[in-house]
Amino acid sequence: MNPKTLQKRFLAQIGELDSFHKLIDLLPDVGFFMKDSQGRFMLNNLRACQFCNADNEMQTIGKTDYDFFSKDRADFYVQGDQAVMSTGIPIINQIAPAPEHSDRLMVHSKFPVYDKKGNPIGVVGFHRIVDDLRDTPRWHGRFAQVVAHIHTHYGENLDIKRLAKLAGVSQSQFERRFNRIFGSTPYEYLLRVRIAAARTLLETTDRTIADIACETGFYDHSHFTRTFKRIIGVSPGHYRKSHLSEAL
Repeated sequence: MNPKTLQKRFLAQIGELDSFHKLIDLLPDVGFFMKDSQGRFMLNNLRACQFCNADNEMQTIGKTDYDFFSKDRADFYVQGDQAVMSTGIPIINQIAPAPEHSDRLMVHSKFPVYDKKGNPIGVVGFHRIVDDLRDTPRWHGRFAQVVAHIHTHYGENLDIKRLAKLAGVSQSQFERRFNRIFGSTPYEYLLRVRIAAARTLLETTDRTIADIACETGFYDHSHFTRTFKRIIGVSPGHYRKSHLSEAL
């Protein structure tokens, strides 16, 4: 009997998932979830429930991202779900904004879920806050310092060669390893950190968009606006108006 057939026969015998639920609740710092084709949560481990500010899994079942997160972030997560289901192409180690409004980022992966006829019926995935990553290589100590440096000095003119030197590896090694863990180039990661900081300023201050662009390390107003719209989906001005409307 070939391994795949043997595996399928064993899995088909499973009658309940209680042990599975207990196991995924023990995953350190990893939010594990499953959603149906309508975006409703069908499974959440303990860490995923914490992201939703829910006390237990049953408080999340049947609800969607829109029940727990801001519209812009829920839109982002749902768009990813729909893309995975429609194309069958998984999202692997992609950088994304964390559910709560902060400058933190998360790494997440999603795969399509199929029924017995091969039809897509949902997605399954996991996410980890960047600060919580534990399973990185031995050089993670110095690498983590580089990530912390980016979060602290994002408004400055950061040079990739300088960041690689801080990590103690060549620029090519640094870029390869960075991309392998985060699914993003160091520069793209830096841009997303800057955009996260800019969002906070747009939401909490009345500073001009040009001033915010300068404060968060962008070349000029135009560069900031193009990057913001590419990552967030709307212009900084539209984002600010939408946020103020929601606050009211």
